[in-house]
Amino acid sequence: MQLDLEKVRIYAKKADNRALLDRVTVFQQGMEPAAIEIIRIELLQRGISPADISQHESIYKDLVIRGPEGMPRLCKKCALPAITLEWGWLKVFGFIPLLPWQYLYCEEHKTRV
Repeated sequence: MQLDLEKVRIYAKKADNRALLDRVTVFQQGMEPAAIEIIRIELLQRGISPADISQHESIYKDLVIRGPEGMPRLCKKCALPAITLEWGWLKVFGFIPLLPWQYLYCEEHKTRV
């Protein structure tokens, strides 16, 4: 599969700072070096320094839940990296509780403090 760098540039222009920081730190393992460089340049143009990027990486490096292949798992409700595992109910038709189930949540959506 060929990487379309123009699509990466368009994404980098549209995405918010948090999404870009996550891409160059938490999700770096699954990305092409050219795409990482495009995102780093966009962050620099937005005034985010390499020190800020390193700080973001150090904060989330040990918090993020990773799958067996080493890639970060995603929140049940959004595309941010998951940092907590919580029990809930697997529901049939969206409202009938069937089985206890573990769900992954990001910092924004976690229910426990």
